Amino acid sequence: MTEIPFMVAPDGRFRSIDVLRGVALVFMVINHFGQTFIGGGYHSSLAAAILFFGIIPAPLFYIVSGISVVLFNTRSQARGASARQIWQITMLRGLLIMSLGYLFSVSMFGTVWWLDWSILQLIGLSLIGSQLALLLPPRYRLVFPIFFVLGAPFMRLWLNYDTIVGTLGNIHYSPPLTYLDHLSAILATGKAPIFPWLACPLIGTFIGEALINQPHRSRYTVYGTLSVGAVMCLIVLPLLLLGDMVSQYPLTNGFFALATGMALLATAIVLTTVDLWGWWNLGSRFFAVNGQIALISYIAHHLYGIIFFGVLLGFYRALDVVGYTLITLSYFLISLGFAYLWLPFRKRHSAFWDIGVTCLILVLALVGRWYLALTGFWVF
Repeated sequence: MTEIPFMVAPDGRFRSIDVLRGVALVFMVINHFGQTFIGGGYHSSLAAAILFFGIIPAPLFYIVSGISVVLFNTRSQARGASARQIWQITMLRGLLIMSLGYLFSVSMFGTVWWLDWSILQLIGLSLIGSQLALLLPPRYRLVFPIFFVLGAPFMRLWLNYDTIVGTLGNIHYSPPLTYLDHLSAILATGKAPIFPWLACPLIGTFIGEALINQPHRSRYTVYGTLSVGAVMCLIVLPLLLLGDMVSQYPLTNGFFALATGMALLATAIVLTTVDLWGWWNLGSRFFAVNGQIALISYIAHHLYGIIFFGVLLGFYRALDVVGYTLITLSYFLISLGFAYLWLPFRKRHSAFWDIGVTCLILVLALVGRWYLALTGFWVF
């Protein structure tokens, strides 16, 4: 393990992976809370900044999923685990995270959304897909991310994407009501469709393998990641000239290129500062701690900010910058306090405890929602 160019913490965790997850989580919280609390629409520099923080998180989570699967395989093989054991653990974790995604949709949006397909489902599928991809040599595996990216526009056209999702300025996401609707959401019309987003974890496997198999060339791997990210961001310019509106909802080719490019730039920056330069300070520690509780925090920040403050207390689109900042800071203070108590326990046991706690939080949220519905306070 000493040959891997990742900064390894005393507990054996790769710090840069935790930092990357933390960056994705922190940016997501900033974006979600901004959209929830700040009123007046999105026509200011602050609104632009909030939207900017929402571009990176999802593709960064997917890319890190691919990198982490490669690292998990390497560490497990070093400990003597068989290929069968590695596959079983990855498959179980992926399926459990996908199940949490369905439970989250019901708890957050109501039972009518039980066939929704969003980020947690794709993260779970990313783990399984990345594990399968490692069975192929890199030269053959490269075909698949290209296939998902180039096939996305045709898949959206085939599934009548504009009819299902809407066009810019007239978005009308509605819950998938049949299994065929659900399949359509998985493929191209959901909030995190595999065309094109499954390309991101597959790209992550290349980054992970390059850093592990060629540690003496780690700088070139990082520079290559930086260059590919920059090129993808620059591709947006000709797409804009061709009429692409660079929109996430509904998804456009320009948004995928920009979001994935920025996620690759973020990956290169963290690998450079944390691993190559050895920077380990208060800022990187903050991101790393948030990264270690990213799954729990992904659920918790929705319930804390959007549901509790936004819906139940009535602060939805009704706060200024000060109120938004105070709620955001309060959330991070609470999450750091939770991490201080939780991580030592999790270290002595298993990372599957994160999934268990997340499931418990969602079940409690679902019970609370049912109670509010029965009392007439909230329509379920």
